[in-house]
Amino acid sequence: MIAFGWGISDNVGKKMRELSLFNKVKRINILSKFDIVLFILVGMITAFGFIVLRSATATMNTGSQIIRTQIISISLGVTVAIILNFIDYEYYKVLGFAFYGVTLFLLIYVLFFGYGKDIPGIGSNSWIEIGGFMFQPAELAKITYMMVIPAFLAKLKEEFNARDFFLIIGFAVAPIALILMQTDLGTAMVITAGFLGVVFVYGIKYRYVLIVMGLSAIAAPLIWFYVLAKYQRDRIITLINPLQDLEGIGYQTEKARIAIGSGQLNGRGLFNGLQSQQNGAIPVKESDFIFSVIGEELGFIGSVLLILLMVLILLWCVRVAIKAKDNYGSYMVMGLTIMLAFHFIENIGMNIGILPVTGIPLPFISAGGSAMLSNYMAIGLIMSVSARSRLT
Repeated sequence: MIAFGWGISDNVGKKMRELSLFNKVKRINILSKFDIVLFILVGMITAFGFIVLRSATATMNTGSQIIRTQIISISLGVTVAIILNFIDYEYYKVLGFAFYGVTLFLLIYVLFFGYGKDIPGIGSNSWIEIGGFMFQPAELAKITYMMVIPAFLAKLKEEFNARDFFLIIGFAVAPIALILMQTDLGTAMVITAGFLGVVFVYGIKYRYVLIVMGLSAIAAPLIWFYVLAKYQRDRIITLINPLQDLEGIGYQTEKARIAIGSGQLNGRGLFNGLQSQQNGAIPVKESDFIFSVIGEELGFIGSVLLILLMVLILLWCVRVAIKAKDNYGSYMVMGLTIMLAFHFIENIGMNIGILPVTGIPLPFISAGGSAMLSNYMAIGLIMSVSARSRLT
């Protein structure tokens, strides 16, 4: 899978020799250029989320198990992020294709041998159990995807031909299609947003944009009738008319809006929310609808502080992308940043009823081991680009 027409495989050995990870001087320089600002900002939002999660799970029978899993996930995520920071991101110009291939294999594997559809709060066969822990390959796909697509774009010249265009489309569509087959609309939307964002930053010609729009228009009815599950179609329809089924498909959003509205300016206080502390009052309050817990217990002020912290993280990541030493690093950081931004916007949007419910967690806040790990992997890659953009 590594010979893609641009001579990538011919330069593997040379690249590995040039990018020696064990160069002592380089390790010292990277340590001195550690992106402490981004690391602290992410640490702050993770701590914020952990405190809120403690409150959200206080009355749940599985609360202690969720907290224990979150601690393990955060610890593992931080460790992976630090390791990735010290690995030169240019390795992924080559290795990213191998990781991408493994991810596709896992996405196919989970279609036949995955589980989760019959588990409350999951709803799709998107999971693999490894050593007693549940792992979602779609989360890994978000990271490996953003290693490969930027590598394509960085190799292309200012004007690329139709072959290059359809090759990129093929690599973009493959994981999205496999994830849609798992009925995981949310993750498919995240990856699509990342792809479109990177292509926009690259500066694709308008004629190719028109081709993508045409293909999307053709695929839309097929996805609507043959890919999306009935409950997913109902959620989109409910967005248009939220009052049509408050006891059914619109129940989650309505309960979330009631909780957020009741928090008013200052909130009711942690562990004191009327809706938040009732088991079942807010569905999936530890994950998809954790923002409603923040709105009720910390109020408008707490919600704004969280959003401000999110914005600071995203703006810092954009700064890293602008200062990256090459196009590959810039495209990769922008893609990862756009996916994180989409997560934030979609999760908050579905909590307040302006976007459809898709099951997308709130990054660094919601419970979920696979999501937490993938988020920290993204941060580790961004920190790697940041460190090397400042090496002298």
